[in-house]
Amino acid sequence: MLRSLWSGVSGLKAEQEAMDVVGNNVANVNTIGFKKGRITFVDVLSQTMAAATGPEGDIGGKNAAQIGLGVTVGAINNIFSQGSLQSTSKITDLAIQGDGFFIVSDDGGKTYRYTRAGDFSFDAKGNLVNPEGFIVQGWMANDETHKINTAASIENIVVPQDKTVPAGETKNITIKANLNGGDKIEEMAPAHGDVDSDGKKVEPDDMAVLFDVNGEALNLGKELATFADANSSFSITKTNNGIYDVNGNQINLSSNATLSMVIKYNISPSTTSTAYITLSYSKFSTLGNLASNLTKQASAAFGSQVIKFYTTSDGEIKASITANATSTQTITIGGINTTGDLNSYFKHALINLEGGEGQTATLSRNGTQSRTSLTFLSKPGDVIALSYDNGANYYSYIYSTNPQNSSEFRTLQDLVNDINSDIGWGTATIDPQTGEIVIKNNDPNNNHTIGKVYSNNIKFATIMGTLSGLVNSGSTVTSQPFEAAVHVTSIDVYDSLGNKHTVTFTFRKTGYDKSTGYTTWTWTASVPQPGVVSNDSGIVKFDQTGKLVYLSSPLAITVDWKNGTAKQVINLHFGDIGTFDGLTQFSLPSQTTAQSQDGYPGGSLQRIMINQDGVIIGIFSNGKSYPLAQVALAKFANNEGLMKEGESMYSETANSGAPLIGTAGTGGRGTFAPSHLEMSNVDLAQSFTNMIIYERAFQANSRSITTSDQMIQELLNLKR
Repeated sequence: MLRSLWSGVSGLKAEQEAMDVVGNNVANVNTIGFKKGRITFVDVLSQTMAAATGPEGDIGGKNAAQIGLGVTVGAINNIFSQGSLQSTSKITDLAIQGDGFFIVSDDGGKTYRYTRAGDFSFDAKGNLVNPEGFIVQGWMANDETHKINTAASIENIVVPQDKTVPAGETKNITIKANLNGGDKIEEMAPAHGDVDSDGKKVEPDDMAVLFDVNGEALNLGKELATFADANSSFSITKTNNGIYDVNGNQINLSSNATLSMVIKYNISPSTTSTAYITLSYSKFSTLGNLASNLTKQASAAFGSQVIKFYTTSDGEIKASITANATSTQTITIGGINTTGDLNSYFKHALINLEGGEGQTATLSRNGTQSRTSLTFLSKPGDVIALSYDNGANYYSYIYSTNPQNSSEFRTLQDLVNDINSDIGWGTATIDPQTGEIVIKNNDPNNNHTIGKVYSNNIKFATIMGTLSGLVNSGSTVTSQPFEAAVHVTSIDVYDSLGNKHTVTFTFRKTGYDKSTGYTTWTWTASVPQPGVVSNDSGIVKFDQTGKLVYLSSPLAITVDWKNGTAKQVINLHFGDIGTFDGLTQFSLPSQTTAQSQDGYPGGSLQRIMINQDGVIIGIFSNGKSYPLAQVALAKFANNEGLMKEGESMYSETANSGAPLIGTAGTGGRGTFAPSHLEMSNVDLAQSFTNMIIYERAFQANSRSITTSDQMIQELLNLKR
């Protein structure tokens, strides 16, 4: 019976220890990162009353007879099951999802403690600490490269709140934009001659890509005209060897067409000889025939060649008074008429010889000695016809992609140069501020008149038409402005000290190659004074689909800001050749769709954030964000072998194994839940159930003791 007493005592002791474990669990039900304990019991060595015997002969075997001596605690284990996560609003709170422990130290990393409680904060020196002041361990980022070397040894995580980052010099600019390739633009600038509005030498604008003040394309160069020569024949149909007037109209004559003209030879105030000339088509099937037959009939009528007709290199019929006429004699041309002349284009081209429809023109040795017809063309195209003597003589200039003489032009500067070669009494210039052609009368003694302007291109004629009229001595006349398609975009960049500067890019449509169908734009870069840009211009080309097909090199600018910083090279990225991923040329308004640069000013730390890998990211006042540190995780082979140190911390033991330190999410380690805390994994329902079980077990053990006591009492009572 004494054995039963002591067995009951062992039971009472064991159940009391069980209540200690469950009581501790319940006490820590709200402890962050707490892991509940679990107790297990084992029986004590039993007393053997009879040994077991095996079967022998006819006698069977017998089992051993043993009486147990009670119970004892076999183990008290920590259960490291996952606790539930509670969201918080604190940036530095961390919870671990999965296996692993935070590493903390209070002696600079000489010894480590391990915890699942992630309620961290920064102290006054920027140390990331737990509530007990232990510093969280991890890896710090390199201040220059902002890289984290997780292969290095762990150290205290320290993020000073006054941390700053230096400025980053701009090394690259990327621009994505559409440059309007259509015939109607909104963004434009004065056309260029050989200098821009700042007086800087520039490449003159190709007139094929210029616009009027309304932003409508002139569309020069769609067809390339050629002057008619003396042997060019008039076409009866519209298909063979056609001749065209200066307005681009094809001249069509029937086979019975005629030309008539009245020429008067004013021999003296009282004597006039008149030649009534009529020519059939066979007499003017070429311009050369026309000129020679007019000369012959006039000479036959006057008995002398006092007037001569001939062709010019500009495709005109020219009438000149000859030396056979004296200085007092005059020649009058009038009465020009045609038959068989469809739409009268032939007549209208010749009518200038008489000064206009229904007019007469007089030639004299002392005054106007010659007159020209308007220009005849063997191929239609873009021509401008100008007269510097009130319409008596016309000079025609043809747009050409490859000008060879003073009658051809490609750029606005070419046209001005051609005018200067013919005008005689004045000079033509381009106003770089307005894109207008300006003609000044340099003749100190005489006023001059510019005649009506002709062109097959109506917009071209309209722009140049304002030159017509009287030009007084010393005064000027101007055309309307010629405009170029441009697109201007600006971007802020940073020098090595973090100073902000503005770089402005101007894209300008400057040329069109009819043979390839490529359109050329030039770009120029500029900066405010006193800064200076070198390598400040280049060329981009687009095909007929608006795709980028060419970029001149090097595609970089060099800027000297003149502020003590070194010269800065900035690479430009306008897109890849053969793609639509950068610059494009569609028939849409010019606009910059995206631009970026990689520079930035210096900045101070504004706030931090932590991601699920435990990387602490600093967000700075310059808009930049960089990794500052990374929290380390330790993993053990046997978590239950860790020694509790209090304050929710553990230490390594021989049975836990050495810690395997690494980053979250690798090597079986869990991940972080930022702004969360892991709650205790204590289950109150289970704990209360265990309390009932332990209480009943305690009561039962008590009853075994009192029962044994009563049995002993009865035994004592036998003596009475």
